[in-house]
Amino acid sequence: MSRILACDVSDEWTSIARHYWERAGVADRIDLEIGPAIETLRALPAESSIDIAFIDADKVNYPAYYEEIVQRLRPGGLVVLDNVFLGGRVLDPAYQEEHHLAMRRLNDLIVDDDRVDSVMLPVRDGVTLARKR
Repeated sequence: MSRILACDVSDEWTSIARHYWERAGVADRIDLEIGPAIETLRALPAESSIDIAFIDADKVNYPAYYEEIVQRLRPGGLVVLDNVFLGGRVLDPAYQEEHHLAMRRLNDLIVDDDRVDSVMLPVRDGVTLARKR
């Protein structure tokens, strides 16, 4: 049976999520790790075992999350990254805050990554799909 690994730093928000997981009858299939996601990801086994990952977290760490996940993706596995446009600011060089620079680095990393085929979708605040070859 498939499992979901959920990473979060908030007991408050995940307690709300747990309620709905239980209501939906899927709580026994969700492993919740409270703490910095990068630490959780780095502690995962190195073998390719992830089918799909959804990244919607602190934007500054997107490049690190992407790297940790891609190396653990199975061939044909998918990474979905949300908010890759940051309200259009990623495309505007006038914006130089750390999260804008990190998202630009991420977008460049994905485009140049020979391990994946990718597409950036102009849906809401931008969604990137990267499929491991």
